[in-house]
Amino acid sequence: MIRRLRDSEYIELERLLKRDLARNYFTLLGISSKKSPYKDIYGEFTEDGNLKAVLFLRKTGLVQFFTEGSFDLEGFSNVLRTLDYKGMIAPSSYSNRFLEEVVFSGAEPGAFISRLCADEKIFPNKHPYKIRSLVLKDLDEVVEIYQECFKSFAPRNVMEDKLISARGRGVALEEKGRILSLAQTDFESRDGALIVGVATRTDYRNKGLASYCLEELIEILQREGKDLYLQYDNLEAGKIYERLGFKVIDQVMHYIR
Repeated sequence: MIRRLRDSEYIELERLLKRDLARNYFTLLGISSKKSPYKDIYGEFTEDGNLKAVLFLRKTGLVQFFTEGSFDLEGFSNVLRTLDYKGMIAPSSYSNRFLEEVVFSGAEPGAFISRLCADEKIFPNKHPYKIRSLVLKDLDEVVEIYQECFKSFAPRNVMEDKLISARGRGVALEEKGRILSLAQTDFESRDGALIVGVATRTDYRNKGLASYCLEELIEILQREGKDLYLQYDNLEAGKIYERLGFKVIDQVMHYIR
């Protein structure tokens, strides 16, 4: 059965999404936001009443979709036909099935989704830099770096909430008290974490600084037994992740209406 989700079912929704951190970073950010970006959320439920698949309609007109396994393709396709939306962004491994229903006219490739398992240990290279944990007073400098590197990124208050709640953490590589490179996590669980916000000041790129940050952060997380996940669309960054042992497990697709 497919129907609109009730506010009281958001805890169950969050539990479902957190079972697949790799594919659900942006939807988790959305449902964690104090101001919801969603206009409607539709869920498919099992006969036992458990949530198994979800379709999100954002206020921007974009649709997102997640399923843990098999889903009612015809049912969700019919829901899509009733909506006023621009297109859909979702992992190809299960969302390409919508092309069978001719809901979309085509699809364009987006970010790669990668995983590094906890038992695939890395060994950090030696370097002369100081790497330390990110703290709240660093956030103004973090925002400054992200403005250099990204078209969009999580707002300062979201990063602040993350550090305060211990939902995530980060490391910073610095020289003479100035942060040059950093990497963060988000939505950490007992056995997993998302790697996010890997960035280096533009004047200090191609020196391996992002790799040093990642190696430090990954070693800490692997000692805690966590599998690590990330999404990237920058192929140069992808080479760094591949060298560290991350393997592509899926790819985001942009489905065209």
